[in-house]
Amino acid sequence: MTTMPGLPSLVLRGSSATARFGDGFDYVQWEQGGRVIRIPLEAIEAVRSLDRSFEVMLTTTESDRPADVYGVHHASAAAVDTFSAAVRARLPERAAEGPRVDGRDLIAEVSEEHSRKPSRRLLVVALIAVFAAVDATVGALRGPGWVVVLPFFQLFACTGAFMALTLGRGLYDGLRLSRHGITVMAELDHYTDSTKVYRYADHEGGLHFFRESAGGQQLELSYDPRDPSRASARQPLYGQVMMALISVVGLGMACGGLGFTGYQLFLALRG
Repeated sequence: MTTMPGLPSLVLRGSSATARFGDGFDYVQWEQGGRVIRIPLEAIEAVRSLDRSFEVMLTTTESDRPADVYGVHHASAAAVDTFSAAVRARLPERAAEGPRVDGRDLIAEVSEEHSRKPSRRLLVVALIAVFAAVDATVGALRGPGWVVVLPFFQLFACTGAFMALTLGRGLYDGLRLSRHGITVMAELDHYTDSTKVYRYADHEGGLHFFRESAGGQQLELSYDPRDPSRASARQPLYGQVMMALISVVGLGMACGGLGFTGYQLFLALRG
């Protein structure tokens, strides 16, 4: 009987799920919402890494039934690359023809020993707690009406921050990677419910995927040679200008909402 180590050596944490894998393991451990599932390597048909997402697709014996997929999303791009490469290297070889197993029958659900919560969720909870404390303080010192008013400004600020961070990062990647990245033509791989998924190979032969709603059978994109899973599609000047404007608007919304909240707290504490 093979003795497994106590803890996996690789941990991939996403926004709502965590995956674990190690040299001594013959399975990928997937955790989400208190569930822990062990997915044997022989139950894995393929491993997909897309931007900051990692997915394992289970084998299936029925051609008309979609394969089960377990994923970890919004993880570190570098961690996704490392984790995906480690799992792919350990996948067993399968004959082109022959009996197949159903991966759904091989996975096992186990009890989670420790409660683990993603750091992003903790950050959101902490932010809500801070806003609630500020609102309660201002409401107690300046009147209960502020408990209703201030959350609107805080939601306004959070919306602006999301706009600025999302579009600002996209604009930064587009400008930087077009000059310092490696440009390739990605091929359309498949469709999802809301977007197209393109595939491209990096300079070392690694396969990566990129989501983009607009595009044809091919898409020109540039990727970071130090982190090939981080890529950006070619952006026209009009798109760059609009992204910059919306980022500035979002930054203004964030500063305005937070500034108003801070000023009201200052007035309340000053009395």
